[in-house]
Amino acid sequence: MPRPLKTAWLCLGSNLGNPGEQLNSACERLEKNGVEIALRSSVKDTKPWGKTDQPDFVNQVLKVKTSMGPFELLSLIHEIENEMGRVRTELWGPRVIDIDILFYEDTIMDTPQLTLPHPYLHLRRFCLELLCEVEPDLVHPVLKQTMKELNEALKKEEGLKNLSAIILAAGKGSRMKSNKAKVTFPLAGKSMVQRVVDTALKVDCSKIAVIVGFQKQSVIDCISPDERLEYVEQTEQLGTGHAVMCAKDAFEGLDTDVLILCGDVPLLSTETLKHLVKVHRDSGASCTLLTAFLDDAGRYGRILRDADGHISGIVEYKDATEEQRAIKEWNTGIYCFNSRDMFDALSKVSNTNEQNEYYLTDTLALLRAAGKKVSSIVLENLNEVTGVNSQAQLAQLEDDFIAQLRETWMQEGVLMHLPDTVYIEDEVVLESDVEIGPGCVIKGKSVIASGTKIGPTCLIENSRIGAGSELKGQNILINAKLEPGSSIGYAKRIIND
Repeated sequence: MPRPLKTAWLCLGSNLGNPGEQLNSACERLEKNGVEIALRSSVKDTKPWGKTDQPDFVNQVLKVKTSMGPFELLSLIHEIENEMGRVRTELWGPRVIDIDILFYEDTIMDTPQLTLPHPYLHLRRFCLELLCEVEPDLVHPVLKQTMKELNEALKKEEGLKNLSAIILAAGKGSRMKSNKAKVTFPLAGKSMVQRVVDTALKVDCSKIAVIVGFQKQSVIDCISPDERLEYVEQTEQLGTGHAVMCAKDAFEGLDTDVLILCGDVPLLSTETLKHLVKVHRDSGASCTLLTAFLDDAGRYGRILRDADGHISGIVEYKDATEEQRAIKEWNTGIYCFNSRDMFDALSKVSNTNEQNEYYLTDTLALLRAAGKKVSSIVLENLNEVTGVNSQAQLAQLEDDFIAQLRETWMQEGVLMHLPDTVYIEDEVVLESDVEIGPGCVIKGKSVIASGTKIGPTCLIENSRIGAGSELKGQNILINAKLEPGSSIGYAKRIIND
């Protein structure tokens, strides 16, 4: 029985070669692969979005009908882009062809491979204008506004502050007992600092300054290139305040909200950061910090509040009295500041303390003394701010992270035998009724379609496996593509460079 047709909206763009011909070629390739084009917008010349020093783009929006699921459609799009010569060197750089899925029915999802609706749609006027041309009353399933309403709202948003981030990644991490920089250690296939960068990008940070120091080049090398990234060296480790102050020149002349993130805290969620930013902006605060509660907060800095319950400062554990150490509310080290207020306060911070360091935490008392507002939100899921200070902590954090991934996929209809022995990374996509034997390792951007059986102790990396296929066991697939219904015998290998 054929699968029912679903509706999706795509945006095509090109600014290399003959862009008009590239768009037509992409449409022909979509149709050749069974995607029915139901509606096309006009072709529109547009200014580049995100990276302005490149030729103008030619864009078009398509309404399509397809029996493919969203991940199948995404895989087809990547194949078409690759066939047409797209080179994935930098975000928002020049493109022979670029195809984005804007909507797939009313699907709402947020995965490393695909976010629906498209996360930047409401910020891209060229997309909204083309959608308004052909279907202005189409409703955004998350924002609950029509394309016409979103387009009008975007026109009014000029002048609003952008969001930036500073990521602290300069330390050595001596308790790791390694010559490597701590933030470069991998957690489920990605360096810890890369995961923090990814989270900052997902909350639409337009500028990210990464503070590097120990083994600085290795830290830079373990982060995927992105034009929004800037690296700032901290030549001496003189405290968190000093680290942030090193980025002052990078923010010269800017008035922006800036997140302070830690490169060794890799599992902070986008939802938490979005909530932090929203409270910060809604409250009109100069600083908003993320706090948490523990009966015994260990060696974390304690939150000080005045008689009215307002935050008056933070005291580091080594500088705290016994009475202050009994406080259960502690500082997670995650903040959202107004950049100008932050750098102004940092210029007044001293290192008169037990560690002779410049504490970022001292800025809160300085802001309050200057009549500025300091607000906070409380984190419930403490796993999000679990830092890594030893190999054992890293192993436990990775175990917990992968266990949650396995649980999520099993809830979606994936069968796993001895699931504790199965290793799955977070960019992997598994469809329902996939069966996975014990001891399997599934990595990278692998996609395994419905009804596939994976035998024991298989290694699958960056591979696409069609529906109803079978791997007998002890197979290795790297950069492989299996057609639906394929069968691979015991210990067979497919390895493509």
